[in-house]
Order: sequence, then structure tokens, then C-alpha cells
Amino acid sequence: MNRPGLRNSNGTCRVVAFAASVVLAASVANPVVAQERVAVDRWLVSSAFQADSTGNPLETDYLSGPGEVAVLPDRGRTVAGADWTLVREDSVPTLDLDDRRGELDGPVVVYAHAYIKAPEDRTISLTWGGIACTEVSAWLNGRSLDELGRLVAGSGDEPGTVRADVRIGFGYNTFLLKAASGDCPLQVRASIEAAEQGSLDGVRVQASQPYGDTRTGPSTWLIADREAGPEPILGWKEDELFGAAGVRLAAFAVTPIEGVRLKTITGGEEIKREIQWLTPAEPETILMPFAFKNLHRAVTRDGGLELELDWDGGKSRSMLHLRPAALLEAFHSSIRLLGWTRSDARGAEQAPIAGVSIVDSENEPHPLANLIPLPTAAGTTLVGEWQVPGWLSGFTLRLDVDGAPGEYRLGALPVESDAIVLCADCRKGQRIQLVVRTEGEWTRFPGARVADSASPDPRSADEAIEWLKMLDEKGSRKYRERTSSATPGQ
Repeated sequence: MNRPGLRNSNGTCRVVAFAASVVLAASVANPVVAQERVAVDRWLVSSAFQADSTGNPLETDYLSGPGEVAVLPDRGRTVAGADWTLVREDSVPTLDLDDRRGELDGPVVVYAHAYIKAPEDRTISLTWGGIACTEVSAWLNGRSLDELGRLVAGSGDEPGTVRADVRIGFGYNTFLLKAASGDCPLQVRASIEAAEQGSLDGVRVQASQPYGDTRTGPSTWLIADREAGPEPILGWKEDELFGAAGVRLAAFAVTPIEGVRLKTITGGEEIKREIQWLTPAEPETILMPFAFKNLHRAVTRDGGLELELDWDGGKSRSMLHLRPAALLEAFHSSIRLLGWTRSDARGAEQAPIAGVSIVDSENEPHPLANLIPLPTAAGTTLVGEWQVPGWLSGFTLRLDVDGAPGEYRLGALPVESDAIVLCADCRKGQRIQLVVRTEGEWTRFPGARVADSASPDPRSADEAIEWLKMLDEKGSRKYRERTSSATPGQ
């Protein structure tokens, strides 16, 4: 049973297993000790395969049985239809595969493989990718990591330097890279580093196949992405403004994990969620809604998001990072108007629109639970009423109806939906009432945008925090003065 995951932001780079090799001979491996980052510089490299120029070579398995997910190569042997050769780069993370082309012309595919031995289950950070136009996929212990990696900041337009925290198991773990050539030299890179204190202690990497059992894999474990947003969107219901942290979880296990319980705390607020199903190596992002004031407090006071995970057979605790610039971006986004009710033909209000199950620490529905479902056809009448929260006081707010076609009324007056000013110099507690009759399917709820304040473009996290500190619940006078005529980066 598959569940949706998040694809790499560049859409092309993929990961396969995690393998490093530091080996001088088949029976010799160098321990990784006292180093922040270690190059994967010993590989077993396959002979080249001619790739089909009309399709995506990363989507074709060129190895014969047992194939990419289960191959266990050894130096000097033919395994899975490929000849494997030991290649040493001695502390250099870049592996040049161009000489493996042989007499083949056009696009080719070459595999590089290594083994990692760990004294116990460990969480490590893996970085990999292609150089210039080389495209890469990767597998760790036979699990594709296509969905797991994130682009490394500053990698520019490289088609792939990606990084992910991964779980390796006691014993030997396999790492496989698959490189597809373009109109540039065929080159890849890979390295490992400690994801937590001591996680590389006693870890050994080698190219040649070890004796005995290989690829034991870790016991069931969950890893959360170190970044938790917040998501670049806010919600407004009644007189409260809400944001959402995004906890991106990946499972490392033989079979899917069921019944994962999450508890997050930030700015003094606690939110709980539960995931029914999590497929290994297919990360999912779980939105944790928080009051804007608590996200603001956490970000401006250099706080983070405390995360507790509990699943059958394991528990973990960690502190995730919240990006100040993301919260600043969310404030200038189309703030979703929530809490709509449907009206029947006589104008009587019906039950609020039902939504996804989101509970807070008292197991009551959270205000953002009404984010879905959306109207699916014309002719639905919706009514909503809001009071301006202090965070939005002093600003001019304009209605954003993109994706929500309909005939709108502001209070008792019909208005043109593309030019609705909800309030100018809005006062805290000021009431806003909207009635809309839908004219088609909605793709999102209407939003409210700050119309008289330009979005700052901070150059650093500290600069974003300084901007956020100017926002308050008493009119944000200083923020409005500086952004009313601000230009990006000012």
C-alpha cells in the first residue's frame, strides 16, 4: 500500500542505497573516526550500459537479476550482468566515470556501489549527487531514496547535490549510485557525516563484498527532517491567526509502520497527531497547526519545534529548526479564511464544513480542521465572519479569490470579487462578514492579503527575525512604516 511522499525539489536527482567505500584490499577497511565529513572514495564500479536516448535512463533497471534493489557486487567479478572494478579516489569525494564508457557512444549508465559497516544502528547524514549534467539515483539497503533527499543550499543549478539523514543498521549496509550521462563528463560525488554526536564512531566503509551476511538493515526507526518550516501559509478563523509547522517523516524499516504518534511543542503550545501508515523511504509531511503568536514567539526567541515520536517498538525526541524567513513569507501570503458555514435556500446556517482530523492537547478539533473539503460545484452558498486579530490591525486587507470563483457580498453589499477591500487601516476586533455563492469548483479557500505593505526580502535569518520583531498585536506601527514603501531587500 503506497502513500504519497515528497519529491526532490529539482525533480531529477534520485537516491539509491547508501554506500561508502574506504578499502585498500578486500579484507581491509578504514574506520571513520574524528572527522566531520568523510568522502566516499572507494567504489566498485560497473561496466557501462548503453542507455536509450528516447526515454529516462533513471527509470530503467539495466542490471540483470537480482537487479538494482538487491545487487551485491564484488571486485573483479561479473554480477547482475555487469563487470565490477575497484576504483580508489583517496579522500576525494568526486568519482570520474567517463573512462567506463569504453567504445559506447551516446548516453550511458554506470553504477557505483559500496558497503558500510556499523557497530550498531546509527543515524548518519548522506550527501550525494551528479556533477554538471550527470543525473543520479540512489538506494540504501535496497530502498530507493528518490523521495528522501533535499537539495543542499548553495548547490545552484547542479542537477543534484542532495542530502538526507538516513538510518543504517548493525552489520553491513549497501549503497548504490546510478549515474546517467548527459553532454558533459560522467561524474558523481558522495560523502557521509555525523547526524548526531558520535554517530560515525566505529563506522567502516569498504568497496569489496564482505564475507558472510550483508545488508542487515536497521531495526524499525523514524527520522524527521531537521527543518520544520513553518509552511508559507497562514489561516484565519474567527479572531485568531494560525500557522503550520511541517514535520517531514521518513521510515526506515522492512515493512510499513502503522500507528505513529507525534507530539510537537513550540512557543508553549502543544499539538498531537497520529499517522496510520508510513511506507519506508517514502517521506510524508504532517502539518502541525499552531497559533501565529506561538510560532512568532518561538522564532523571534531562537526557539525551535520540540518533537516526540512514539511507535510500536521505539520512541525518539528531537528539536527541529523553524526558519524565520518562512514565517515572514507566510504573513504576506494569501491568508486562508477558515470557518465557513453553508446556508440552505432559506438562509439558515448548516453545520460547519467538515475537515481532516486534527486535534490539540485536549483532543478537541483544531481551528485549521475546516481547511477541507472545498466546494465542488456552482450553487453552494457559504457564509463566513471574522474579527481582525491584533496581528493584522493597522494594515489594509484585500480579498484574494484566486481559485474560489463566486458572487461575493461584503456585509450586505454586493462587490466585485477581484477588487474587494475587506478593511482599510483595520482595527483589532473589527468584524468582517462575507457571503458567497459559488460559480464553479473551488481549488482553495479565499484568502486575505496585506495590501499596503511590501514583503521584505531578508538576506539572513537574523535579518528576518528583526523584521518579525517589528510585528506585534498593537498595530505593528514600525513594521508598517518601514514596509509601506519598501523595496525588496530594503
